[in-house]
Order: sequence, then structure tokens, then C-alpha cells
Amino acid sequence: MQRILVLGALGALLAGATDTQSARPPVLLTYSGVTGGALCLARADGSHRRRLTRGKDRAPSWSPNGRSVVFSRQVGTRSRILVANARGRVVRRLTPAGAFADPTWSADGKRIAYVSREGRSRIVIVGMTGRVLGQVLAALRTVASRPSWAPGGQRLAYAEETQVERQSGGTSRIVVVNADGTGRHVLAAQASDPAWSPNGSMIAYVSSPSRLSDISSVVVAKADGSDVRHLTRTGVGETRPAWSPGGQLIALTRIAGGKSTIVVVGADGSSERVVVGARGSGGIDPAWRPSVLLPKAQRRACS
Repeated sequence: MQRILVLGALGALLAGATDTQSARPPVLLTYSGVTGGALCLARADGSHRRRLTRGKDRAPSWSPNGRSVVFSRQVGTRSRILVANARGRVVRRLTPAGAFADPTWSADGKRIAYVSREGRSRIVIVGMTGRVLGQVLAALRTVASRPSWAPGGQRLAYAEETQVERQSGGTSRIVVVNADGTGRHVLAAQASDPAWSPNGSMIAYVSSPSRLSDISSVVVAKADGSDVRHLTRTGVGETRPAWSPGGQLIALTRIAGGKSTIVVVGADGSSERVVVGARGSGGIDPAWRPSVLLPKAQRRACS
């Protein structure tokens, strides 16, 4: 009997060791550092911060397999859309330098949508080689921003901002449209920065009294725009909500007193935590990297 117990304990120990070795790598938070602008990686709690890229980079979005990241890089007064591998090396240039922003990867990994403000503002959809597959024109006299793919890849949500009017200060609304440009409808008014949940049942976005207001908050609603509830109520500015791959967490940028921080909060509004504070460079534009092994590389620390 004693021998059986010893063998059982040894088996349990080996099983525990196997589980530890096979444990999935952590989901990583990606963000843009305010100082210098390079993209950084961190654990979901803000620890183990490491630099991924070296340029003035914004708006990262990871491929579903976690092997590539698309982002915009400032080049003088202009910007271009680039794709880098998981080591941070640029492997593809999707656009020349111009007025391009806010790239986002589709859930099937085959398409990227980004904003073009070359001429009339629009959402451009390209394949992995950069070949244009389609476009969605913004309404006349509006500027498009922050496209977000629905998980099925058939629809896009994005924000349209009207030109600033002296009397009203302009407006911003969230529009949902089919990827071929049909089926357009307004989901929410005085709103921006839409982000669909991973399962497509919910959408997070930023709500504000007006486009020029310094106060904004992240809200979560059903995909049809109903059942709106405030995730945060801080009385400061908030932007760029981003769902974690499992849908349990939402990261966002909070702006107060001229400082930008990255906050992670439960999708139900619980357990809020500042994970990238303003003492270092601060952070903006959070995104999530899927739970896949990160290739080994020498990476400098991000403050």
C-alpha cells in the first residue's frame, strides 16, 4: 500500500510538471508609448514591459495567429501602414507615406482594413499582399476613423466625425456597414472608437457629450446597439477600448491632466486596474496579442 501511495504521489508530481510545461503563454497587451512612440509589449497586469518596434508607431492590431502585427508609422508629417513580425521587424509596407491610419486585422487573418484620408475619407480593405479588395466611403463632409471587424468578417463598424461647426462643435457617430459597402446604418450617436467583442455579441465604444468635450467614457452595448451600460464613469477622457481575446477584459486609454495611462477592466466593469501608468512614458492605443509563444529576441525595456 505504501508503494502504491508513493507511486501515486510521483505520478501526480510528474503530471503537475507536465501541466506547467504545457501551460499556454500569457496573452500580451500591446500599446504605443507616449515618449518615442514605439510599440511595447507587456503582461495583462502591466509587468514585463518590452519594446517591440523602434519607430513612431500607433494603432497596433495583431493577426489572429499572433505572428504579425499591423500598425501605422509616422513619417515626418505623414504616415504609412506597415506589417511587422513578432520580433518587431517590418516585413511588409501596405501603403506609401500619406494620410493613413487605424489598421485592423480581420478575424480570418486574410484582410486588413485601414483609414485613408487621401481625398475623400474612406475605409480601405486590402489582402495580405496589399492588393485593394474594396473600400467603404465615409459620408460626405465626414472623416472616418477606427474601423473594427465583426468576428464573421462580413461587417465593419467605424466612426464618422463631421467637420467642426462653430455652433455645435461637430458630431461623431458609429456606423455599421457590410464589408462591400452595403447595409449602412448608424449604431450610436455622439460616439467613437467602436470595438466588437470576440464572439460578436457585444460592442464597446466611447461615448461623449460632444466631439469637443474633454470628458468621455467607455460603454458596452449589445451588437444591435441596445442595452447600453457604462463600463467607466471617471469624468475624464477615455479612448480606444480593446477586448482581450477571451472577451473577459477590456483595455482602454485614459487621459487626465495631460497624462495618458492604460487601464484594464473586467468586461462587467469590475476589477479596474491601471497597468501602464503616467510616471514613465505613459501609453495609448492598447491592443491584445493572442496567447501564442512569442519568438525569442533581444528586446529593450519599455518604461
